[in-house]
Order: sequence, then structure tokens, then C-alpha cells
Amino acid sequence: MAEKPKIFLGVPCYGNVDSAILEDWMRFAYHCGRRMPQYDFLLGIKTKSEQFRARNAIVEAALQANADWLLMLDDDMVINPYVTSGPTEEYGFLDKLIRHDKDVCGALYWQRGGNCEPVLMYKVNEAGYRFLRDDEVTQGLQKVDVAGGGCLLVKMRIFDKIKPPYFSPEYKWSTDIQLCRQATEAGFEVWADTSIELGHIKNDRLIVTSMNRRQLMLDNGVPGEAKKTMITADIYGRLISDVCEYTGKPGVDAIYQDAQDFLKLRQASGLNDADWYRKFPKERICRQVWYNTGNAQKKQMTEFILGSAETVKNKLKVLDFGCGIGITAFTFAEKGHEVTALDIRGTGTLEFLKWRAAKHNVPIHFVESEGGPPDLNGDRFDAIIAMDSIEHIAEWKKTVLELARCLKPQGILFSNNGILEDNLHPEHYAIDNKDFISTCMEGGVMPINPITYMKRPNTEEKSNA
Repeated sequence: MAEKPKIFLGVPCYGNVDSAILEDWMRFAYHCGRRMPQYDFLLGIKTKSEQFRARNAIVEAALQANADWLLMLDDDMVINPYVTSGPTEEYGFLDKLIRHDKDVCGALYWQRGGNCEPVLMYKVNEAGYRFLRDDEVTQGLQKVDVAGGGCLLVKMRIFDKIKPPYFSPEYKWSTDIQLCRQATEAGFEVWADTSIELGHIKNDRLIVTSMNRRQLMLDNGVPGEAKKTMITADIYGRLISDVCEYTGKPGVDAIYQDAQDFLKLRQASGLNDADWYRKFPKERICRQVWYNTGNAQKKQMTEFILGSAETVKNKLKVLDFGCGIGITAFTFAEKGHEVTALDIRGTGTLEFLKWRAAKHNVPIHFVESEGGPPDLNGDRFDAIIAMDSIEHIAEWKKTVLELARCLKPQGILFSNNGILEDNLHPEHYAIDNKDFISTCMEGGVMPINPITYMKRPNTEEKSNA
């Protein structure tokens, strides 16, 4: 009896899978066994603390099983998002993908946050990719440069041409971009059947589909022209390269090793805030690289901020308050915006950013302080970025009101203090989330989404004196 072709179902999985997913996948498993008897199915569920490790383990398991196809299906994908009862065509998506006979073939699903973009991309240049526009989604089989890894059918033969490890840490490229780039470089094509739509479950049990994504865009997004259309995926790779040159570290692993230990000395140091932040200059650079490149939520917030200005035609006046190593300051300045970077005089992170801006001939105006509320001589800004900075200041309310005063009408403040829960950090002052939001509103800056606030037009300015 001839051996049947093998399909390996690979699932990178966190510990808590929504019950809607489990029910949906049980129906999918029943469909596969009942309606696709010409194939043998194998299942590999790999726990993920880091996505790239789980995906590597899935590929290795599929290779060991001598599978013909690998279907990567994430643990937040809903195959039948409208929950129809009885037999339904939605569960036949796998057979449809196989019949296309493409080396890499994905389906259509939407981002859970931001603008709920289709997770399909075209390459712009070596610096990055952009999501497809709605008018570019054909509702049929179409060639793309990147198909989302949440639902991706791959012929195992492509791994004969790609060298392991197949996935790496996501400081430069996300795992779906990594795989599609390597497949393309090896001579394969990437396709997607956009007539196949899967739901993408949110943390609050809301499933993102084509029926509700418009409303979610309004709930999640920044108003006006500030829409995320470009992934600046090389930002982190270039940053790490510059940090290695500046610090003498041989690579990212060495950077990460120096990111933690010095914080234990904060309480016993006896130093004021400004002097403390001037100590351990290289260690502090390493810590900020570790936090900004190794924390998925932080990266998502950074990319949201950078993407918010991609379609803005006018030059923006931007303040990066507590800029540190200055990922946002450097990137906005490199894109032609007028950027002011403010931080404590003599810190290793600020000196690194000065060096980096000079090296790449990127114009940034630097303001040095001794900490505390800023003194900006009456300057006004279109956008102020105050991410992971306000909680380092004892007079945080005075700081928030001064930042609000420095915003132009309809200007945007980006800050994560309305959602930050890290009051036990040795460098942080306790800030109640609701108290922070109330202080922003006192200054005429209104919350739009968890990290975005807008200055009301014609707001009577509050004095922080």
C-alpha cells in the first residue's frame, strides 16, 4: 500500500488558549479526518516563550516526521470566525491551499491592533515592507512578498534550500518576514489566497474579521492622517550594529548579558537621580537595547509610534522626552522631521545617541537637563514621545502638565504611563494609571488609545507653577 502524503500541523502555543479556539480546531480536526482521507496528519504543539524558538522546533519536528507540507497555525487563529453550525466550507481551507500547489501560500487575516491591516506585505526596499492596502486585496490567489505566519502552508522542500536555524530573534525581522525572505532568496515564490479569511482573536475575546475591523481601527488608531503603513524592520538591526561598534561588544548576546546586574545597586547607591543615571554608561546602553529589542510589547508600541507618521506629508516637530538611546528620535530625524532629544546631561545613552547621529549625519537638536520637569523655553511640538520616562521623575505631575503645555493644539502625546504596571522597579516612582490619565486631561490632553493622547483645540493652558 502506497504511503500517503503527510501534512504536519504545527502550532506555536502559549499556555492559555481561548476556548473558542479549542472548539474551532476540534471541528477542523474532524474535517481533516473525515474529508481528507488521502493524507496522513501529524500534530506538533510547541510551547513558546519566544516565537522563533517554537517555530524552529516545529520545522525540526516536521523534518523528522518526513512530512510533505507544514501548516503553521497560530494559537490565536479562528478558522470559522462566524461560528456557523454543522458542515461549513471554512474548514476546507487547507485542501484549497494544497490545490494551489505553491511552495509558500498563506491566507487573509487582520492585525489585532493598530489599523487592523491585512497581515500580507509588499517589499518597499531593503529597509522594510508595507502592509497591503484594501484595494490590493483581490479576494483570490495573489503573489505577495510576505504572508502572515499565523496561517501559512509551506512545502517542506524549501527547507532543503534554507540553512538552519530557520528563525532568529525578532530584533530585525519578524518570523514571517524571515521565512518569506529566505524562501524568496532561495528562488521560491510567496502567495496568498485572500478568498480564505481567518479570524484573529484579541485578548478580550473579540475576534477581528472583515466585518468589524473598521470599528476596531477607530478604537485603536490615531486620528487624521497618522496611519501606520510601513514597517521599518531594519531599525533594530542597525541599532545593534551601532551599539556593538560604540561599546566594543561582539554581538547581541554580549549586549544582553550586561543589561541587568547594575540595577541591584540603585537603593544602596545614595545618589540623586541625575548622578545615578550617569553611572554605568555602557551597561545602561546595553539594558536599553535589551529592553527595546527583546520585549515584544515594547517593540509593538515603538513601531506603532513610528508608523503613525508614515503618511504625514508635512515635516513634524517632535520631542523625544527622556530619549535614552533614541530609537524614535533617530528614526524620525532620519525621515526628515525636526527632532529635539532631551535627557540627563552626561548619561551614556545620551552620549551614544549624539555619537550615532553624528556618525550617520542625522540632524537632531539635543537638550541636556539635570532631570525633573523640562524647561523648553516656550517651544511647541506636533508630537511628544514620553515612553518609559515619566515614571523616572519624582515630580511627575508637574512634568505631565509641562509636556501638555508644550503640545500644539491637536498635537499627540505618546506615553505608556496609563497602562504601565512596574512600580516595584528600583528606578521608578509610583504612578497610578488613572491618576496619570486624569493629570493628562487636566492639561487638556485627552486619551485616544492606551498610549496615545491628543491636545484639545483651543485648550486653556494649565500652569505648572
